[in-house]
Amino acid sequence: MNDKVTFETLPSAVMELTEKVDLLISMFSTKIEKREEIPKYMNTETALKYLRKTGLTISKSKLYKLTASNSIPVYKEGNSLFFTQQELDKWCEENIQIKLNKERFLSTIKKYNYGK
Repeated sequence: MNDKVTFETLPSAVMELTEKVDLLISMFSTKIEKREEIPKYMNTETALKYLRKTGLTISKSKLYKLTASNSIPVYKEGNSLFFTQQELDKWCEENIQIKLNKERFLSTIKKYNYGK
């Protein structure tokens, strides 16, 4: 921006100032999220929060049922349960793939049964 604003340069100075204000507003309104450090071993509550952040919303009782049936990777130490991020990620991916394959299979069966 010019040091001295005249009547003739006023519109361009206002435009330049408006652009800079818009840039500042966007910079300050952008939410800066602090990356959470994920512990190597997560307890039940932390694992539930992690799964919810990845998009898989399950209840605490469902998680306990999955651990009891050995359907989800878990480490048990006394009465405590521990999960790792890598194993939870792998488990989620596998379950998503299984569900997709099941849906494809069912849609294929329906197609052949109904001739569509």
